[in-house]
Amino acid sequence: MKIESLCNFYASKYHLSMILLEYLKKNSTKKTQIVTFMQEDIEKEIQDLNEKYKYNINLNKIDFKRINDIYGIEPEISKDIIFIVQGNINFMNEANEYIRDLADKKSKIKIINCYDFEKQKKVMKMLIDQNDKILYTTGEKIID
Repeated sequence: MKIESLCNFYASKYHLSMILLEYLKKNSTKKTQIVTFMQEDIEKEIQDLNEKYKYNINLNKIDFKRINDIYGIEPEISKDIIFIVQGNINFMNEANEYIRDLADKKSKIKIINCYDFEKQKKVMKMLIDQNDKILYTTGEKIID
């Protein structure tokens, strides 16, 4: 099992939504399962941007709404999965630990950890060091 961890820092819900839509447009296939752990609802922003820019992504299978119970989500762990995690540090650590516990040896997993820049700017270096890549609007960059 290979778990690749990406981090992303966003300035607003629309900024986060744009980054995620661009990433999913380029990196998801019909075989990719997308699972979200969102502490803040970004459903409206996702829908607004998808309508305006026509991303051609089937959003019916992706839930960008706020969740209350991390452990209530039980993804199918038999294929490639992209997990999108957004929230405060404690929420994100708990979600990441849950994802790693669920991981199957046959799965190819990517975890995109999305941090609010204003709330996390004092610990950005530490957060970056905990990930393999940074996700920008333009794509992924390996952390050196």
